[in-house]
Amino acid sequence: MKRYLIILTALILILISACGKKQEEGKSMEQIYSEEGVPVRQIIIEPTTFRQNLLYNATLNGMEETTVQAMVSEVITKINAKVGDRVAKDQIIVSFPQNTPSAQYEQALTAFNSIKTTYERMQRLFAQGAISQQDLDNVETQYKVSKANLETSDKMINVRAPISGIITAIYVNPSEKVYPGKDLFTVASTNGYKATVMVPDTEINKIKKGTKATATWLETTISGRVTEIPLAMDNATKAFKVEVSFPGMNKKINYGVTAEIAIEVFSKPNLIVVERHQIVSENGTKYVWLNQDGKAVKREITTGLDNTLAFEITSGLNPGDLLITEGINMLTEGAKLRVIE
Repeated sequence: MKRYLIILTALILILISACGKKQEEGKSMEQIYSEEGVPVRQIIIEPTTFRQNLLYNATLNGMEETTVQAMVSEVITKINAKVGDRVAKDQIIVSFPQNTPSAQYEQALTAFNSIKTTYERMQRLFAQGAISQQDLDNVETQYKVSKANLETSDKMINVRAPISGIITAIYVNPSEKVYPGKDLFTVASTNGYKATVMVPDTEINKIKKGTKATATWLETTISGRVTEIPLAMDNATKAFKVEVSFPGMNKKINYGVTAEIAIEVFSKPNLIVVERHQIVSENGTKYVWLNQDGKAVKREITTGLDNTLAFEITSGLNPGDLLITEGINMLTEGAKLRVIE
């Protein structure tokens, strides 16, 4: 019995010790804040431009972009580029066999070589005065027609890039049989980006041609403007397809990515603007936390314009005030602050 009492007493002492340790740990954190200050981040209030944006998601394509289609029913013999390659205008990208029946390339080549030889001989005879101008003109016409036929046949079996730029998509593989109208590849120019955003009828009147816009992908933002606004709504989507262009090439943004498109519909300069998450609301009254001489001070504010992400501050803040932006939830009036850079 005595042994059980000793064990029970030891357990009680351990529990008391553990509770005391927890209390000391809780008090220790309060002491750290009291002695070293509550860790916060801050910014200096400066006048800025308040902006209201309409936000959309859209794919960034090339400002000039073309998808090339097959003109023959045949098996592909070679693909001379891959996605991401820079290509020049008229560079051969996809090749088909020379004996493709529908292209009749070999027949066109034979006919051209024959008339070319005849044309060159007739030119020499004309220079010698052996034939008339009419005779030369007749052969020259045949030569030009034959050359045009050969060029057409060549384009059917040697599919070229219609513009200089970057291959953004290839839809076929070597040895694959394709049919007329099948998409082969897409090439985009490198002079900028273009996005088509779907704007509902409730917002279309806020957007004008030339309106400023930005596109953001990951942490990279590019600037542009609205370039096309349709007169009629698209019946399939029940929205207006607004085109936004962004000039210039940015190596950090690839064609085909989905970016956030912000179209600026209102701006007003020289205002004090605070982000929504930096404002505290209590019983319908808005406050912010300031750093005054190293102490936390809660300041009542009045807001004006609102773009869902930030507010215009009409009273309560002045340029030069130190606004606390992080660590707000740990603050009390007059608390000592430790500013984290």
